[in-house]
Amino acid sequence: MSSPSPAPSRTIAARAGLAALVLPLTGLVLPAPPSDVVLAGGDTPLPAGTAGDAAWDLLFLAALGTALWLAARAAHWCACGPRAFQAARLARVSTVITVAAGVLANVLLLIGTAWARDLAAAAAVLEFSALLPAVAIGLWGVVTLLWRCVAHSPSALAARTRTRLRTRAPRPVEADDPPAPRDGDPEATRWRDAYTVPGVDPDAVSRRFAEGTHTTGVCLSGGGIRAASVAMGALQSLRAELLSSDYLVSVSGGGYTAGALQQALTEARPPTPLPGDAVRDPASVFAEGTAELHHVRRNSSYLADTPGRMLAALGRIARGLVLSLAVLFGPAVVLGVLAGALYDAVPLTPLTLDPLTYPAPRPGALVALGAVGGAAFLLALFTRGNAHRRARAGRLVAPLATVALTLAVLALAVPLLVWAAAALLESTGRVSAGVAGPVGTVVLTYLAAIASMFWRHRAMLGRQAAGLFRRGTGGIPAALPGGVLQRLLVIVTTGVLAVVWLLLFAGSATTLGDPEALWTAALVAAVVLVLGAGFDVTSLSLHPFYRQRLASAFAVRSVRRQADGQVVAVPYDPAERTSLSRYGAATAGFPKVVFAAAANLTGEARTPPGLNAVSYTMSADWTGGPDVGWVRTADLERAVTPRFRRDLTVQGAVAISGAAFASAMGKASRWFQVLLAVSGARLGAWLPNPKFVRHAHEAAEAGDWAHPWLPRARRLPYLLREVFGIHPNRDRLLHVSDGGHYDNLGLVELFRRRCTLIYCVDASNDPPPTASTFAEALTLARQELGVRVELDEPWQAEAGQVEHVPGIDTLTLAGRLSASPLITGTIIYPPESGLCDEVRGRLVVARAVLWPELPYQLLSYAAHQPEFPNDSTGDQWFDDAKFSAYTELGRHIGAKARAVSTVPTMPATPAVPATPAASTEAAVR
Repeated sequence: MSSPSPAPSRTIAARAGLAALVLPLTGLVLPAPPSDVVLAGGDTPLPAGTAGDAAWDLLFLAALGTALWLAARAAHWCACGPRAFQAARLARVSTVITVAAGVLANVLLLIGTAWARDLAAAAAVLEFSALLPAVAIGLWGVVTLLWRCVAHSPSALAARTRTRLRTRAPRPVEADDPPAPRDGDPEATRWRDAYTVPGVDPDAVSRRFAEGTHTTGVCLSGGGIRAASVAMGALQSLRAELLSSDYLVSVSGGGYTAGALQQALTEARPPTPLPGDAVRDPASVFAEGTAELHHVRRNSSYLADTPGRMLAALGRIARGLVLSLAVLFGPAVVLGVLAGALYDAVPLTPLTLDPLTYPAPRPGALVALGAVGGAAFLLALFTRGNAHRRARAGRLVAPLATVALTLAVLALAVPLLVWAAAALLESTGRVSAGVAGPVGTVVLTYLAAIASMFWRHRAMLGRQAAGLFRRGTGGIPAALPGGVLQRLLVIVTTGVLAVVWLLLFAGSATTLGDPEALWTAALVAAVVLVLGAGFDVTSLSLHPFYRQRLASAFAVRSVRRQADGQVVAVPYDPAERTSLSRYGAATAGFPKVVFAAAANLTGEARTPPGLNAVSYTMSADWTGGPDVGWVRTADLERAVTPRFRRDLTVQGAVAISGAAFASAMGKASRWFQVLLAVSGARLGAWLPNPKFVRHAHEAAEAGDWAHPWLPRARRLPYLLREVFGIHPNRDRLLHVSDGGHYDNLGLVELFRRRCTLIYCVDASNDPPPTASTFAEALTLARQELGVRVELDEPWQAEAGQVEHVPGIDTLTLAGRLSASPLITGTIIYPPESGLCDEVRGRLVVARAVLWPELPYQLLSYAAHQPEFPNDSTGDQWFDDAKFSAYTELGRHIGAKARAVSTVPTMPATPAVPATPAASTEAAVR
């Protein structure tokens, strides 16, 4: 989104930025009243020359105010999004308060009476408090402005617009979005917008249905290696249906299989010659007995199949933890030392390191806090309920409240923290406290991160502690709902980390400007700068390791060797960049592969209730979703830097779609997400926001040099966003994670593409009763798309439908057998889908459950393995027996799905009438 007031020419802006940096240097040559004298108040005599110093200080305030105002304007010119504009407004208001309070302090100081001196002290405290946000925001604005003056040169803007960027706008939710049609009710309009998928023509779907041809889709559910194994077997049985399909949508573990198929069939040539001719046969790829399937079976423990690789994985977590903590906790040392030096030079509140002496705030500070806080409160009351007042005077409420909060922190909170830290250091010893705190934090965070990663292994612990945690026994879970307990754990987790950070800050502030401490702070600042600016935060996480390990198991080609004609499996070279637009392109006779992920959005009411995530899909054609917009994948690959291109690959899409544990997990949010963000043990990745890419390209075409462009890497601010859970929809990058955080089946994406025949392979490991993941997908489809599915006999797929079967040991299989693994139903699309009223679809869901007709060897395996077929998703170390058992189960549920009639039936009740259908196909830019 471009700035409401366009930036001036590049020359004028550069001069303004340089002036903002130079003008404050006048303070180095102009005298000023000593700060301790001004803040002392009372009726003590003033030193000689104070009147002259106060007069000169007025001149300095004029120069400082001009510099701060120019810096605030620079921040406004560089702003993009509501939060940035609010920050620029805060800088302007803080500038006015700084200059006004400084002038008032000098005038009152010249009056010289006791009451005037006390008020001068209050004004001085307010001046320094307002100066802090003005300088921080202004400095960011000036540095950013000067950088864009150089980096966004006319030649750079021309290069960005040299190639055509094909995009689609997101659904109209905000003021800058394209207007929505005004016909129909709001819910129907939302449904119509949610069907926006580039390249999908509802008229063509209707014509095909009238001709007796289906638009067919296959979706593979999430569930890690368990789901990948089931999907591998199911697609062997459903091979004919797969090859006649239009779409193959995969989520998480299902993406392992979809990615393997895509990489085995791709027509993209590798950079290095193969030892023979690649075999690309969609009818036989990954069939039973093939070389490529044998390769995956040997590597089914893909994360770590040897002790050495397990140690390497733990080492990667430790490395990410140390680097992340250095980036996050290093600023505590730097800011603490600088705060100590500031209070030594400007004693807003006299600091004391004596544990018996409380740091009492100056009366002037309390007067200033009451004045500014009271003004913000009264102004908020004045503007309440009046739109005109709120539009004008209401803009001052937040800046005044921020200045009041800053004043309270500087005058009250920081001195109290320093006093508490000094008392702690005095009682425990400076060395032991200074070393044990950070070391203990590293160790505890590392252990907590490991525990959170294996949180899904909690089933065994839960059974062992069933008596303690069973509802009705009086334990904590019996007294508190799960959601409340989860929030309490989040609060405790973040609270511990915040306390450690604050103690480290306060302990560093006790140095009070010591020269050695300043040199230490400079060294720490250099380390933080190198790590925060030089490293990509995604490279500090487990995502690269996860992507590489998945590729080692599932990225393979079948090659007929020239030497002996033998067909062998040749793994991909780790250096081969499997760009999504080339390697993910549809192969003749094979459907389009769509990797379903989730874009996390918080605090802006753009997500379905309770999800905190929206659809974000990645394919060879388009990347994005209806809520964030779309951009052509090939265009996006050209627009980003090489660091982002690593994830805009087939292997990157597989890993991102399967990022099950991350710092943000949509509807699957858990208390340990903060630990994952801090420790680096996270799998999500930051990817370009299609909506921002669209706006940035439009700004470049208009010659708007001040508008931001896509970042070259994911720097420190994005790690902070993960820690604090800040995910705005306008950001340049979106935090993208497992597709199961939105819909774990991928079913909604096939409904969005208006498929009339859908095969869904469900290996989502739902605990009985009912297929909860399937039920959630149907609810989401109804809310987001208006799709209704009338099920036939869904209870046949429930465990416990078969109590006794002669010849089967009911002692071990009792309650685990279903009558059938299938759930079928009729799909009814609303008129907002753009389809004809006569169009009806057919849904076949094949669940990974047990039923009596399974082969003896599979039921025998189930009898000896009570967790089968519901092994934890956290178990990613499958041996050959487990992989073979799940693949065999997949083959049988696929065969059952294939035998089901696919003739669509009319619904039992007529469809609900709605507004006339309208095609969602819009012009592609």
